[in-house]
Amino acid sequence: MEKGYVAVLDSGVGGISVLKELVKHYPNEKYLYLGDYYNAPYGNKNLRQLLDITKHNIDFIKRYPIKLIVLGCNTLSVTLKDDIEYYSGVSVFGVYPPVETTFNHKNKTLLLATVKTAKQYRASDNLHVVGLKDLAKDIENNVLDLSSVNFDLNLKRSVGNFYNKKHFYQTVILGCTHYEFIKNQIFDHFCPQNIISGIDFLVKNLSHTLKNDKSLVNNKDFDVLFIGHNARIYRNAFGMGG
Repeated sequence: MEKGYVAVLDSGVGGISVLKELVKHYPNEKYLYLGDYYNAPYGNKNLRQLLDITKHNIDFIKRYPIKLIVLGCNTLSVTLKDDIEYYSGVSVFGVYPPVETTFNHKNKTLLLATVKTAKQYRASDNLHVVGLKDLAKDIENNVLDLSSVNFDLNLKRSVGNFYNKKHFYQTVILGCTHYEFIKNQIFDHFCPQNIISGIDFLVKNLSHTLKNDKSLVNNKDFDVLFIGHNARIYRNAFGMGG
């Protein structure tokens, strides 16, 4: 594949959790990150708005040589991945809540997602689906002080039925990449046996496309370019400073 950036797009800081895993597994690639803070959160917008916003962002990132696009956003992935691929003219990979691959009908599972993503999944007796209206935005606004995120209040404002007690769920699925930043809070609240997201599945799905050089896993000179209005904040969230 020709040289160019692996572009990671998200509504803000959530895609940093995706970017970190990509760099960890494919450190000899060049990465470009665009976090769209001003249009966040995506999970509360309609499809027309999301497509117009994403087209604008694609036009912006294509000032750079782009190899492929990774949607670091579950909402874009489950609703507009094909449209984005058609418009961009490059391969597009999404991150999805791993419901189909991990849900066990015998175990109680809770899917936490944005409202838009939650609507794509049907609840059942042992799968409870909860759309959180403001949690992604709450995390975005407090990315430099995550202790200020009020997870309990966000649950009270949620859409969907769930049991708000510890140890009830065997599995909690994170259906928004922003939620990775408060995974410990979510674990402490529900105390499930495990918490999973779609990021690992995305990384594996890219294995046939990206270079995987194990000798470079500890490489500190990886190439990551942050662009957009809040580039410095996302650079700090990634851990590069400056």
